[in-house]
Amino acid sequence: MFKVIVAIITVLFFYMLGTEVVAFMTKKGANTTRLACHAKSTTFEYVYKKELVDTMQDALKHGNVEIKSKFKLSKYMPTQLAKHISLAQVDAMIQKQIGLHKTATIQRTDKKLLIDYFIYENDKADLGKKTAKSKLYAGYLVFNFLLDSEKVYRIQIDFMDLQGKDIEKKVMCAVNSVLSL
Repeated sequence: MFKVIVAIITVLFFYMLGTEVVAFMTKKGANTTRLACHAKSTTFEYVYKKELVDTMQDALKHGNVEIKSKFKLSKYMPTQLAKHISLAQVDAMIQKQIGLHKTATIQRTDKKLLIDYFIYENDKADLGKKTAKSKLYAGYLVFNFLLDSEKVYRIQIDFMDLQGKDIEKKVMCAVNSVLSL
């Protein structure tokens, strides 16, 4: 009887340990390929509040959204991105994607979704970037989706074009990612 109890406790211990390891790896931002658009670039995503995902999606589908945006431009090399794309243009891309997914269903919540995002331009002249791999991408977008100041979901997606010509596809991927959770 004692051996059976020890075996059960051992199995439970390793099961819980495995669950914690998986949760830790996910929380740290494991690279995801959940959607086809994720496989086309490096993408990290994390759901912080699973119980608020439906509310977040509902707010998005009904256009009950506020957008907050900022650039993190290169410091050591001349910026290319800011010469070719503005935050207002990216905001418009987000609004366009939201518009494509608007629904006529009854709105279940009146909560406003805040999409707080930034565009990071990869500064390839930064002396801290020593590997060739760190200089491959042009930058990345980080989207944080918040309800009542509570972070529900975060996604980071690389883009490759120095002029930001592929940003619209990355915005589309971010919105599709939210809606497919």
